[in-house]
Parts: sequence; structure tokens; C-alpha cells
Amino acid sequence: MMNISAIKILIVDDDVFVREMLSSILEAGGYSIIMAENGREALEKCLYDESIDLIVSDVNMPEMDGLQLIKEIRTHGLEVPIIMVTGVSDISVAVDALSSGAIDYVLKDEGIEETINITVKRALAKHQLKLQNLQLVADLAAKTSEQEDTLSYLTAIINNMPDGLLVTNAQSRITLANPALGRMFGLNETELPGKNCEDAFSGNLAPLFEMVCSQSEHPVSAQVELVGGGVGSAVAAAIRKQQTTFFKSDEFIGNLVIIRDVTSEKEIERMKDDFLSTVSHELRTPLTSVLGFTKVIRKKLEEVIFPQLPDSDARSLRTVQQIDDNIGIIISEGERLTNLINDVLDLSKMEAGKIEWKHEPAQLPEILEQSIAATASLFENKGIEIIREIPEILPTISCDRDRIVQVVINLLSNALKFTDNGSVKVIADKNYEDNSTAISGQDFIKVSIIDSGIGISEKDRNRVFEKFKQVGDTLTDRPKGSGLGLPICQQIVEHHGGKIWVESDLGKGSTFSFVLPV
Repeated sequence: MMNISAIKILIVDDDVFVREMLSSILEAGGYSIIMAENGREALEKCLYDESIDLIVSDVNMPEMDGLQLIKEIRTHGLEVPIIMVTGVSDISVAVDALSSGAIDYVLKDEGIEETINITVKRALAKHQLKLQNLQLVADLAAKTSEQEDTLSYLTAIINNMPDGLLVTNAQSRITLANPALGRMFGLNETELPGKNCEDAFSGNLAPLFEMVCSQSEHPVSAQVELVGGGVGSAVAAAIRKQQTTFFKSDEFIGNLVIIRDVTSEKEIERMKDDFLSTVSHELRTPLTSVLGFTKVIRKKLEEVIFPQLPDSDARSLRTVQQIDDNIGIIISEGERLTNLINDVLDLSKMEAGKIEWKHEPAQLPEILEQSIAATASLFENKGIEIIREIPEILPTISCDRDRIVQVVINLLSNALKFTDNGSVKVIADKNYEDNSTAISGQDFIKVSIIDSGIGISEKDRNRVFEKFKQVGDTLTDRPKGSGLGLPICQQIVEHHGGKIWVESDLGKGSTFSFVLPV
């Protein structure tokens, strides 16, 4: 609200008596007053002084009358409000003034002393409201333009993005589809809005929406068929409108689906797996021969050749030792290469679904003890203690015993590999926690291998189960592997309906855990 003392009013009248009277009345009301004798002088003052808030002007004046003053004021782009002062007999002139742009009028009669203050206040309030409305219109226009720009950006992004985009309402009716989606399914995307999703895609995406509705808190993914035999990776998430009321839950209003064409990636992965499988297979036969003949050579040397050499010849003894050491290196490296090839073949078979699983009832404590016994000599040689926290009785599980032994031995070997001192702990217990793999009413047994080794950094923790990944410092003298041990463990555990994960702090050790259903 404007301060009255700061409001400047210009009084325009050729009659000095009227000017003085109006000036006296308005000054008594607290307004700041300036005066002009005619319209031309008033126009000059308005052009010179932009702080004039209101004009009170007579109609009939020499040089420039009140109506002409209004036109000139508006021609120069000034928005100052104008009140016309007119005689009782000139009401029609006042009406003309209002139609020309005056904000109000007041009659020159005996009641002008009361009406002028009321009219001024009303005119100022009306003008203030007009300014506010103009500002609102300007703000609205700016926001509308901003939203139009944003909409243009979003439309350009959606129409040109390589991934397919699909949006539906709560009744699974399509509200938005982009051109990439149409190309993926051989459809015209402009005809999709309004159609039921299941009808439009012949049920291809319907199971995905059912998963979203049943697991609405998290996005879900699935593989879908694309036109021409292509393969798409689809991720769907529920769209929820946030409620302003505290005690109300967010309202489900639809689904968002993003589909990426992974046909070429799948083909490349298949070719890579085929290549690795073929190469590994072809390497296995000659490698077996190399190892076999090397062991035969070593045996013949030790049994026939070396005993015939004189013990007194120091040079011959050094040569014998060097040959024996070199043959030992050939055998150990050949066996390591054999293990790497076996890992590649095992993982390829698992991913292709060609592994024959032998499920049978088994006791997990027995499996853990067998695995610990198989690695006991390695721990003893390194001076690392194995601590057991394994109950004698645990619920029976159905599993491929040899494969679960493989998982535990792999985890124990990894723990030993990265632990220089301290201990490795093996813990087994019935796990009632709600894991992401758990089914309602399904019990799980949890096994944890805890070491006091070097630990895994946060950036590497998410990569340990990736194929051919060796985390940590590659310049250290840690024993190297294929980077397939943990991915194989993951394949085995997940085949049994379980889950495997790692928790670790750099420099404080690691905990590898897996759960298997009872």
C-alpha cells in the first residue's frame, strides 16, 4: 500500500480559484500537490516528472483541453490515471472522457470537498489493481512462454531419443509414445494414444505392468520381443502423484516404460561367449598333452637321468636344480591355465543353460566342513586361522552339492588370497530377514565368509561380480585369476534361488555372504 504523503497529484485547471481549492482539499488529505494552468503545461510536466501518480484535470481549458490531454498522455505511453472534473451540465463530456481513458470523474458542485478525496482514493486503488493485473498478465505470459519452451525441449528430446518411451494412465491406456517405440514394434506411434496397452502390444508388455503394480515401490525390468526378432530391455516404473496431505499416500496415476534395443549387444555377447567357449575347448586338448608330457619328462629325469650324474660336480647339481625348478614352473602355470580355461567353459555352459544340475537333499554344515578341509593346507601354509561358527544342525537344503562346495571353496580361496594376517571366519545360520530373493513364507540359510584382509573400495564393490574384472591395484603381486570365480559363484547361487553379495571397508576386510532357500 502506497504512503499517502509520497503520492504526487497534478491538478490541471485554467481557473486559479478551482486549482487552489482542489489543492487545499487534497493537501489536507496528505497528498503532495503540483499544478498546471492547461493541458499543454500538464503534458510537459508529466513528460518531465515521471513521479506523478495521478492527474485531476478540468475538461474545458485553453490551448489543450482535458480530452486532448488524455489522448496525448496515452500517445506518449504514460499510464498515469486521470480524473476529470466537470460541471453538472457536462455529464456527457465526462462520459466521453471515461471512454477516452479517464479513470473516473467528479462534479464541480457544493459536495466536491467530500467527493474529491473519495474519488482520488478510489482512482488510486483502481489504478493499483490495474497495475497488479497487468503484472499478473505479464508474469503469466512469461510463465506460459517458459513452459512452451520447456515443452518444446521435452518434445524434441522424446521424439529424438533412441530408446522407446511409453506412458500409460492408471487404466493401462496409452497417453504417450515416441517414434523410437513405434519403430521397435512396427507400429505408428501417432495412433497409439488412447489404446489399451495389452491390445496394442498383444500382451508383450502386459506382464511388465503387472510387475509394476505388484512391486510399485521399485522399478522392474524384463526382456521383450521386438519386431524382426529383435530383443529389447524394458524398465517400467509406476508414476505417482505426491499428496499434499500428510496422512494420504501418493496416488498411482500410471506407468512409465523405457525400452532399449539390445539386439546387437546380445548378438555380440553371444559371439563372444561362442568364441571363448571354442577357443577354451581347442586349448584344452594341447594343454593336457603339454602337462602330461611335462610330468613324464620330469619323472624320467628324476628316476633315470639325475641319479646318474656325479654328486661331486657342483655345476651339474646347479643345472639339475634349475631344470627341476623350470619344469615345476611349467607344470604349475599349465595347471593354472587349465583352471582358467575350466572357469571360462563352466560360465559359458551356465549362461547357455547347458550345465547338468544334480539337486539332492544336503546338509550345509557337511558342505562347509568339506570345503574347509579342501583348503586347510593352504591356510596352514600361510599361517591364517579358520574360525568356524557353524551349528551342528541346520535345515536341509536341496542343491547340487558339488557346485555349492565350489562356491564355498572359491570364497575361502579369495579370502585367503587377500589376507596376509589375522583370520578367516565361516558363519552359517538360519536367516529370517527379508532379502530381495525371498518369497513370502520362504526360509533361507545364510553363509558368510569374513576375512581380515585388505578390503574392497566402494567403487570396486559393484564390480566384483562382473566377468573378467580384477578389482584392486593391478600392480600388486596378488595371485591373478580369470576374474570369473565370483561370477560363477553368482550363477550357481542364483540358480538355486538364492543371492550373493559383498560388504567391505578398505583396509578392514570383506564379508562375502550368500543365502540358499530351505
